Amino acid sequence: LHARHPAHFGFFASLPLPEVEASLEETAYALDTLGADGIGLMTNYGGRYPGEADFAPVFDELERRAAVVYFHPTAPDCCVNLLPGVPAPLVEFAFDTTRAIVSLLFSGTLARCPDIRFIFSHGGGTLPMLAGRIAAVAANLPQATQYPGGIMPEFKKLYYDVVSVFDPVGFTAVQQLAGVSHMLFGSDYPYWDTEANVSALGRQTLSTADRQAIERDNALALFPRLAR
Repeated sequence: LHARHPAHFGFFASLPLPEVEASLEETAYALDTLGADGIGLMTNYGGRYPGEADFAPVFDELERRAAVVYFHPTAPDCCVNLLPGVPAPLVEFAFDTTRAIVSLLFSGTLARCPDIRFIFSHGGGTLPMLAGRIAAVAANLPQATQYPGGIMPEFKKLYYDVVSVFDPVGFTAVQQLAGVSHMLFGSDYPYWDTEANVSALGRQTLSTADRQAIERDNALALFPRLAR
């Protein structure tokens, strides 16, 4: 579809993590040969999180390319059936997004790779609620020396889609954490009917300019080749 209509469609390429060498090869092939617009990753791979030292070469290469890197959540094996009868997407996906962000933070990946544009789905999971707590605790830990400007500015550098952020409480939390300029529309198709997320965004109290930024303009700033 991208090859037939490159001015209308873009795509992210998935990497075969936790295989590092294969992921480096796929990054080059996807970005240089196929013309991918970014890389799509999962929040964990068999319980291994993106900040692990073994994965550093992959993120260093993505940093060299100033790539856009999108994370979609999954659940670690430990927590898939933690609450019997409660499906993992209900709460575990949100927690796993937060785990992935904290992994990147504490490992120093966010400090080492400032030019990667990271996008996290579902409003950053539970991060908007926990960001202040994480920043306050982390400030007293050795890892904080990697972030002389503080922890909260690192969270504000990230991008967050507003998929399934259906209520004003959650939406306002994401907005206060990220600012409108770092919020992106997403449909989560086929897991949600597209209209569900269109309607949810429509119910939020936003100016016309802010709504257009979330629906279109912020994405075009990340992918300017699609601007037309």
